Amino acid sequence: MRSQSWILVSALLAAPAAAQIESEGSPMAVLQDLRTDGVPIEFVQPPDVGAYLADDEVRPPLPLRYGALMPVSINPADNGVWDELADGTMVWRFKVYSPGAKSIGLEFDDFWLPDGAEIYLYDDTLETVFGAFTSINNQPHEQIAFAPFPGDSVIFEYVQPTGVEDGARLSLGTVIYDYRNVFNLEAELDAQAAQAGGSGAGGSCTVNVNCSEGDAWEQQKRATVRTLSNGGLCSGALVNNTAGDGTPYVYTAWHCNQGSNTVFRFNYQTANCNGGSAPTNQNVSGATNLVNHQSSDGRLLRINNSIPNNYLPFYAGWRNTSTNPTFAMSMNHPAGGPKKICVDNNGATKTTANFQGIGNVSVWRCFWNVGESQGGSSGGPLFDNNGRAIGALSGGPGGTCVATTYFGRLNVFWSNANVAQYLDPLGTGATAIAGLDPFGGGPGSFPTVDSISPTSIQTVSPNSPVVATLTGTGFDGATAVEVDGTPLPASDYAIVNDTTITVTLYPPYKVGTYVINVVEGLLDDSINLGSSFALVPTIDLVNSSPAFLTSTSPAEIYMGGFPLETVYLTGSLSNVPSAFPGVVNLGIGNNGLQLVIIGIFTVDPLLGYAKTEVNLPLPAGTTVYFQAANLSAIFPTFPLTASNIETGVVLF
Repeated sequence: MRSQSWILVSALLAAPAAAQIESEGSPMAVLQDLRTDGVPIEFVQPPDVGAYLADDEVRPPLPLRYGALMPVSINPADNGVWDELADGTMVWRFKVYSPGAKSIGLEFDDFWLPDGAEIYLYDDTLETVFGAFTSINNQPHEQIAFAPFPGDSVIFEYVQPTGVEDGARLSLGTVIYDYRNVFNLEAELDAQAAQAGGSGAGGSCTVNVNCSEGDAWEQQKRATVRTLSNGGLCSGALVNNTAGDGTPYVYTAWHCNQGSNTVFRFNYQTANCNGGSAPTNQNVSGATNLVNHQSSDGRLLRINNSIPNNYLPFYAGWRNTSTNPTFAMSMNHPAGGPKKICVDNNGATKTTANFQGIGNVSVWRCFWNVGESQGGSSGGPLFDNNGRAIGALSGGPGGTCVATTYFGRLNVFWSNANVAQYLDPLGTGATAIAGLDPFGGGPGSFPTVDSISPTSIQTVSPNSPVVATLTGTGFDGATAVEVDGTPLPASDYAIVNDTTITVTLYPPYKVGTYVINVVEGLLDDSINLGSSFALVPTIDLVNSSPAFLTSTSPAEIYMGGFPLETVYLTGSLSNVPSAFPGVVNLGIGNNGLQLVIIGIFTVDPLLGYAKTEVNLPLPAGTTVYFQAANLSAIFPTFPLTASNIETGVVLF
């Protein structure tokens, strides 16, 4: 580590699979077999790559430049080709070709789509297709940047079906010529990390957010986003405001220099601690730059489009005071890779740091006990012990496995720029607010069900109703509990605490598996409860003591055993045993003198039980006893096996 040499935590680019919100669809080149070899070519003269690379060596350590911005002028009136299909659908296509480019990016300086129109990007062989892009991607500033498309050419297709308003505005003003190969950047970082003893992009000291260190911060994971803008990649955080209205404000660093065509990627994190897949398709494009201040290294953006519900955005709370936090935690995207976590168990302290390209910045200084930050981490939020954002990552000393990181302070940014007009629109003067969770509002995390007790039940249980206990985390915010997709009434489950829920299940019980689901808004987690045939003859008097039997309503009796077993159900007013040598021994009936055979039944192999109803025209206070004896369908032998005894009292 260079103790006195400062570098800005620069933003390294890792290209997304798609920068905008994609919808279902297929290009007309596929659906209508439109040939690609006849699409007119718009040739873009390649830049002097050597000159760009030489200039990169002497540029300040700001976000890494990966592409040359090449001005063009391409529009439907003057370029490309129009095809009219048999149903009247109009299709406009053109092909951008710039020899030697590793990828091609398209930036439209005038962009607006009518409802029903679609756009696709694809290669000559239709092996790689981006889209459909629709009117949901329209921006207030009427511009858009499409994600880098691999290779040195790309075909653009605009589809306007019959009946769709004729009024699309499509003016391509810039082609981004990728001379560094953004698709290999992360692979190169992976290799560097492996040489350092690590296992993935970001280096050997980073910790995935889905390791145990991140268990308590599920909501903060959903607030932390990756941003792609102007050829650079940074991190940021969705933040709440005092109106609690879900306006998609993003707090990040000034030096990240996000523009109007910024792409925000949500939930870009590995599935587990040791790796796994990380989704790359949860993106929203377009932002408005609201407030920025250089010497505070703070920037506030507003995402233009609505964030899809399936992205599960969380709007982090914030604190804008200068009190040192006793605990500090950051989430960010080092090296442009999946989300990582850093933890300083001792909190953060105030100091001033000088960064090339920014100047002196009032910062929080953290010494990580867990994790590190690297290029791409810039703008990543610093959270206090309450999970509230208090800063955005500015930089740190150079080196590998850097344990020290500096964050521009939100309270300084607040005092130097008019941040309050956005984050405190009610004019409350609040110095701290909690986060906003539109999908449950629980104080902890995603509901996670770890275990269930019992793990299985029988189709007939003499102790019905059955109470199953679920253990896990994040239960305090649960909004429903479902069994096989059907919500239970509130009386049938109880949230005991954040780690325990009890669920009451009433007979009859099916053979197979119950899926019990804990729901928090759009979040949920489930666990299976097995249900099997009774291993020994078992009966259940459902509406029995300590409930009640009545002389006016029949008693329900469920009888369990192995499939197709014959069940002899008996009843008595006496609990004195009855012995029938070689046939069966019962615990009721007073030696057969007070024994009644109620009926003979068969265990249904599909249901796992037999059922009957018994009328009891008896005086109040009468105690009734029931017991069954089963004859096996596989090995029918005597004496019969007797079941448990069920008891009920007639109340009226």
